[in-house]
Order: sequence, then structure tokens, then C-alpha cells
Amino acid sequence: MIRRLTFFDEPLRRSGVSRMGGGHMVTIFALRKACLALVLLFGASILRAGHRGVNVSIDDGREPERCDQISIEIDGRPAERAEERITIPDEAGKPLRVRAPEHSGIRVRGASGPDFGVVVCKAATSKADLSRISLSRAGATLTVEGPSGGDWVGYLLIEAPRDAAIDLTAINGPIGLFGLSGHVTARSENGPISVRDSPGDIDAEAQNGPIHFRGNGGRLRLHTENGPIGVALSGASWSGSGLEAKAINGPVRLAIPPGYRSGAVVESLGRSPFRCRGEACGSARRTWDDDHKRLELGEGPAIVRLSAENGPVSIESGEDREGEDD
Repeated sequence: MIRRLTFFDEPLRRSGVSRMGGGHMVTIFALRKACLALVLLFGASILRAGHRGVNVSIDDGREPERCDQISIEIDGRPAERAEERITIPDEAGKPLRVRAPEHSGIRVRGASGPDFGVVVCKAATSKADLSRISLSRAGATLTVEGPSGGDWVGYLLIEAPRDAAIDLTAINGPIGLFGLSGHVTARSENGPISVRDSPGDIDAEAQNGPIHFRGNGGRLRLHTENGPIGVALSGASWSGSGLEAKAINGPVRLAIPPGYRSGAVVESLGRSPFRCRGEACGSARRTWDDDHKRLELGEGPAIVRLSAENGPVSIESGEDREGEDD
């Protein structure tokens, strides 16, 4: 999972200062140090679901589909493990609300079936505590209950109808979305959010954590505070209403494939570094001063919009794209 963080870090280490002037060298150096600290923090939140001695990692950094693809240690030792499965009918017009326990996570994958298939991957220090972990459903809200005061994990793997409505919340743990075309709300505190190939109506917000998107369609709103945003576009153009992404006190990075046609606008407020490299940058339209930088790429109206407030911006276009997430 740490491999993903190079998506945000690599452009910052290479950011030049020639456009900004020598007087900003101290500011840029400080930003690099701050971004490195953020990367280290986010790496911990991705790999560690832990307070005290809880450590959760995903094999090979991939999206888990089974509990045995998630490694869980407590106090440096393999945890006691178990699973619980339930099926929940999809009720049209009513979102399924999922609340992950602290230091756990949620992964949702779109599927062709009509119902939600939910697996909770349980882990605890003892079999007695393990037996106290269970799924709890109250109407359209799904939670995981567990022993009070102990170290335990209830990691949720969900197969959802592709067009289902879902509302997700996680604290100190990741949220992952893949192959979803319905209305999805995702909120994370101190943890990352990943959205892949999900052309739905998606509203994702991370506090003290990163958001990464990869795809080519949908209606997406991405927002971070004290965290980076990475957007890797695919295909030749955007399909859908558009994407709006805003990072406050965090870097923004956009990767554009060769010959991408849809219009995109990237803006920066503040005196942070701004870099564009690749084939699309030469013909980009620029509005440029010390406090506001704006770059327009592609053709037609801008349906992909990214902005950073008090954070660096990096754009990679064409064959110069680097660090894409698989």
C-alpha cells in the first residue's frame, strides 16, 4: 500500500523553483518537509489500523476480496481470526449506511447481484474477545459491535449492486470503492479513501487523509483537509457530469493520458509550487501570478476541475506520466 503514496510524493521532490523565484526557496523547502511528514502519516494510516499494537495490512497492496488477504497483528502477534457473513436486500431509494469500527476499514466492490453481500473480518487478542465481535443491523444502518476497552478489528468487505446507494464512514481506517455506479457518500477521518473505476455519483471527503481517484467518468466531488488528492484519468475523454476535487492544506496531483480531449482546469491558491510536465502542457492556457495560478487543458468546457489551497500542484501528461496506481 505504501507504493501508492509515491503518487503524491514524487512530483514534490522534483518540483523546480525557477518559475517561482529564489525568494520562495525557504517556503518550498518547508512545504516539501511538511508533505513528507504527511506522507509518513498517511502511510501509517493505510498500513496500520492501529492504536497501541493493532496492525492491519493488505497483501500485495491490492484491494482485498477475502479475509485471508488481510493480515492482522495485535501487539506484534497474529490475531485470533473469524468471519461473519450476511446478505442484505437492496432497498431502492434507501441508502445502506455502513459505520466501520475504529481502526478497521471498508472495501466496497460493485457486483451484478441484486443484494448486498457483507463479510466482516474479525480479529482480537483472545477467542473470548473474538466471540464478542458481531455485525449489528438497525434498519438501513450496519455497524460492527465488539468488546469494550480491548484491541480488536472488524474489517468490512462488501459486494454491492453496482447502482446501489451507500453511505460509508470510517475513523482511523481506509475506505475503498471499486466498480460502483450508484450514489455513494464516503467520509473518512485519519484514513485514506480510494475510488477506482466507479462512474457513479460519488461524494468523498477525508479529514487528515488522502483521496485517490482513477477512472474516466461519473459525477464526483472529492475534498480533503490536511491531505493530498491524486487523480489519474484514463481513456480519451470524460463520460458523465464531471469531477471536482479540492484539497485544503494538501498537494494535488493530476495524471492525464496521451491525447486526452476533455477540458480540465487546475488551480492553486497561495504561493505553493505549481508544475506541469508533458505533451498537454505546451498548449495549456495559463493565468499566472504569485497568489493564484490557473491552468486550462484539453478541449471544450472544463468538466474536470482540481484545486489546491495552500498546497503544491503537479500535472503529468502523456508519456511523462509517473506513479500511477494499479
